[in-house]
Amino acid sequence: MSRAVRRLNIAAVCMAVALPVASAAATPPTVEVIPFDETEVIAPGEILGFATNPCPFTITLHHQGTFVVRTFFDRDGTPVRQLQRSAHFTETYSANGRSLTTISGAPAHLEATDGQLTAIVGTGNQRHVIVPGIGPVLAQAGRFVIDPATGNLTAVYGLNIPAGSAFCATLSA
Repeated sequence: MSRAVRRLNIAAVCMAVALPVASAAATPPTVEVIPFDETEVIAPGEILGFATNPCPFTITLHHQGTFVVRTFFDRDGTPVRQLQRSAHFTETYSANGRSLTTISGAPAHLEATDGQLTAIVGTGNQRHVIVPGIGPVLAQAGRFVIDPATGNLTAVYGLNIPAGSAFCATLSA
């Protein structure tokens, strides 16, 4: 599963946790602030973003930041929609003593029917890694649709520059 899809799935889990919180009466939206810090080790050929790690070496990916989660309820108090955004969220790709960092501010929109998650849509700038003198070496921005039942990415619209030779050269020793 791609890292972007995995991050949005984590957002979906946050919504699932919020579902039992609904009360019988109509309630205003709730806001939760959830710190997130995860480090992943990605071997050559494993999933990195929306593609595979093309480098002949292992990459360490550190996600760090905060999710701000706003849950909306219907008049019966059942969660019907959730907006999740990243606050000060960074991704750092490291290998061979070098690193590349990007800020990710892409929000995720989660829809629910009868308290069950029915749709996950991420929009905006997922990641943008630009190397001076080279340009973008990894970037995804646009609209990303995920099937909440499977966690699979079903559609990608917009900019998609997967990691390639320039990305690997930048992280080479």
